[in-house]
Amino acid sequence: MRSKLTRPTAVSASSQNTRSSAGTEQPPSPSVDDGRTCPNCGTIVETVDTSEAVCPDCQIVVTAEPVSTAPRPRYDEGDGETARTGSRVTLLYADRGLGTGIDENATTDGNGSPLSASQRRVCRDKGWTKHLRPREFRLDYALGEIRRVGAQLDVPTSELECAAHLYRRALSEGHVQGRSVDGFVAASLLVAVRQSSLTLPVSVREIEAVSRATREQFRTARGLLEVRLGVEVPPMDPQNFLPRAVSRLSAPYQVELCATTLLATRRADKDATGSVSPRTLAAAALHAAFSLVDPDDRPTLSEIATVVDVSESTVSERKGHLLQYRDAWEGDAGR
Repeated sequence: MRSKLTRPTAVSASSQNTRSSAGTEQPPSPSVDDGRTCPNCGTIVETVDTSEAVCPDCQIVVTAEPVSTAPRPRYDEGDGETARTGSRVTLLYADRGLGTGIDENATTDGNGSPLSASQRRVCRDKGWTKHLRPREFRLDYALGEIRRVGAQLDVPTSELECAAHLYRRALSEGHVQGRSVDGFVAASLLVAVRQSSLTLPVSVREIEAVSRATREQFRTARGLLEVRLGVEVPPMDPQNFLPRAVSRLSAPYQVELCATTLLATRRADKDATGSVSPRTLAAAALHAAFSLVDPDDRPTLSEIATVVDVSESTVSERKGHLLQYRDAWEGDAGR
């Protein structure tokens, strides 16, 4: 009789050659993977009905692919610090977004499970903020105001980051000390919105309505940013108000195109003098465009003034000034 079956063991290459020369070679077992050696310690590793071979000495998974000796990828900018995974670093928080973000009144965890009494006591403990200095508290308040005002004005996150960077710069150079923090918050947001590549219809009046700063504090902070930091606050383009007003009035595309043509022609006119509010010019251009393109479905002057938030009398006056450029629109429409 045959003896009891035993677990097959790996055989060396020399023994295989001996068997082949003696004419007694046997086909290898399909469940044994021959010739696998641990790249770390050199131990011969055998596998039986497994997809992976694990070294019994150093617990390394042995695969058919060679061990990679390539260096770890670096995602930094060459400053010597290797980037690690984790939360996104942002300037909109005093701790740059690296905090835990535990809510003081939290009752459930991230999975929605209720917290125990000891866990709720930890949430109520504000010990991790007691070490902050007064300057850091003011920075945290200012960045919170930037997020609050930006949320009410629908300012994108990229522009809020620019406003936070500008405020931190003014704070580090000592321009905020002794002056209104709210004023610098409003001025930083104004600069970020005006310098943005997007067409953001956010005016000074809208920022003043949402900000806690007074008009004098706003003007003082804006002047300091322009003079001390060399920041440029470009004037607002009246065309930035057109998309929102056209959407609220449900105006056709031809009306928006006509209003844009009238405003562009006035900008190119060197004889056009006088300082006019861009909001007023946008409302007057829309009213004039309706008169030229679709006078039958033209909304009332009161409706346009309400949507753009300007006075009716000024819109009617500026409309007459813009109608003198009607030849530019009629020439484009005739082509």
